[in-house]
Amino acid sequence: MENSKTSLSELIQLERPNWQHQPKNASSAANAVTTLKQVHEIVNGSARLLSLDLEFYCDGQPQMPGTTRLGQIAGRVYGQDDAFNYYVFSSKMTPKDQLSLLKRLDLRYSEAERLTVASVLKKVLRFIDRVQPDYLVSWDNRLDLSVLNQEANRLQLAETSRAWTRIQPLDLEKIISSDVFEKSSGISLARMCDLLQLQHPKPHLADHDVLMIDKILQFYALDLNKILH
Repeated sequence: MENSKTSLSELIQLERPNWQHQPKNASSAANAVTTLKQVHEIVNGSARLLSLDLEFYCDGQPQMPGTTRLGQIAGRVYGQDDAFNYYVFSSKMTPKDQLSLLKRLDLRYSEAERLTVASVLKKVLRFIDRVQPDYLVSWDNRLDLSVLNQEANRLQLAETSRAWTRIQPLDLEKIISSDVFEKSSGISLARMCDLLQLQHPKPHLADHDVLMIDKILQFYALDLNKILH
């Protein structure tokens, strides 16, 4: 059974006293990024960027059919090997999803039961607290951030403890769609990797996606005027 939200909030407050008194609307001092020129400047500067990606499963419980739940969350600090990759296991998954995850992680059911949303979010918050990123980079963050906040709501996690809400978002997909393709509809990460001739690892997992986001950031960090003569 997943831990209660109250206990998680209390634990975070005890372990992270430096955030206890943050005002509710406290946010990153980093400037918003809307163009690839700004992306180029940021990745070549001193700002710390954390790429984040989530994967999901559909709640198999009759009382919540089709509800999107957090299944995997991965993050990677730009230009470094500093990363995390966590899976969530829940009795709310369909038997097929449970079996698939048990096989992928090579865990017994009793071991997998420890992979709760509460335990995973606690680890993610510790990582963010240590890294203190200026930007939270994603490839289309609408569903990711929505599901993340829904899970936090279920755990009754205080808004002041939701570190991801205080980091300046950088939606790389939105910027590229607008700045390169001049359209509002998005381009898939797989398609972008194809265009840049980047080999996207299989299967489609959150840790693979953040690795690809990191490579795309590396591409836009280049100064092609100096490379191409």
